[in-house]
Amino acid sequence: MNYDFSFNKYKEIIMAITRSQYEVITIEDYIRSVNLPEKFIIIRHDVDLDPDYQLRFAEFEHLNNIRTSYYFRFIEKIYKKEVIGKVRKYGHSIGYHYEVYTKAKGDPVKAISLFREELAHFKKNWDSKTVCPHGGSFVDNTDGYSLKNMMKLIPKIVSGKKVFSSFSNFDIWDDHRFEEFGIAGDAYRSVDFTNILYLSDTGRSWDKRYKRLDKVNSVINPKFDIKSSDDIIRVINNHEVDKIYLLVHAEQWKNNLTDWLAWYAAQLIRRTGKKLIFSMK
Repeated sequence: MNYDFSFNKYKEIIMAITRSQYEVITIEDYIRSVNLPEKFIIIRHDVDLDPDYQLRFAEFEHLNNIRTSYYFRFIEKIYKKEVIGKVRKYGHSIGYHYEVYTKAKGDPVKAISLFREELAHFKKNWDSKTVCPHGGSFVDNTDGYSLKNMMKLIPKIVSGKKVFSSFSNFDIWDDHRFEEFGIAGDAYRSVDFTNILYLSDTGRSWDKRYKRLDKVNSVINPKFDIKSSDDIIRVINNHEVDKIYLLVHAEQWKNNLTDWLAWYAAQLIRRTGKKLIFSMK
C-alpha cells in the first residue's frame, strides 16, 4: 500500500533521505552544534497517540542509520517506559511533549509546577535536553482524534460548545528561561526557521491551509507548494532547499487500508469542525 500517509510512503521519504546529501540531525544537535551541516534535515516525531505504533518508525529509521527526535506526552496512555526505552535504544533522542497550561487550565503557577515535576521524569530516565509544546489540545484531554470519538464531538461543535482548549502551552516561555530547568531548548523557540523549509503533517495534510497553530516564520515556505509526500520526495531528490524540518505524527501514517480510510474520514470531520468553530468566532 503506497497511498500517501501510509507507512510505506513514509518509508519512501526515509529512503529518499538516505540516498541524498542531507545529514539528519536531532533538535538537540541543532541547538548545541557550533557548525551545522550545509544541508540538513530535522525529523521530529510528536507522540500524541498510540506509543507502541511509534516503534515501527523508530526501528525503520534506525535500520537506515537515521537518528530522529521523539517527544512523548506525559499522560498515562502515552508515557510508557518500556516503549520509550526501546525508542531510545534505537538511538533516537527523547524529549518532553508538554501541555501544562492546558492541564492547569491557564493557571501559570500550577503550570510551572507541573512542568518541573513532569520534566524531572524525562531528565532522570532519558537524559532529555529538549522539550516541545503540545498544540491544539482538546478540553480536559478529550480524545478527539479517532473517527468514533470525532463523531461524539460533532453535536458539541454544532451547538457551539467549547471543544478546543483556549490555553496555549507555548506561553510558558513568556516569563521563564531554559536555564531554570537545566535544558538546552525548545523544538520551536530555539529554532531559527527563517531559512528552513518547515513541513508538518498535522491534520493528515502537508497543506498549509489546514494549519491553525502549526506555523513558523520562514521565508522559504512561501516558495514551495507542498501538497503531498511525493512533493517532499521531489524536493529531497532534487536538493531544492538546504534546510528542512519535518514534523511527523505516526498516527497519521496507517499500515492498512481500513485504518487509513477511518483516519482519513476522522481528519476530514476534524478539519470541518475547526473551520466551523473559528468561523463562528
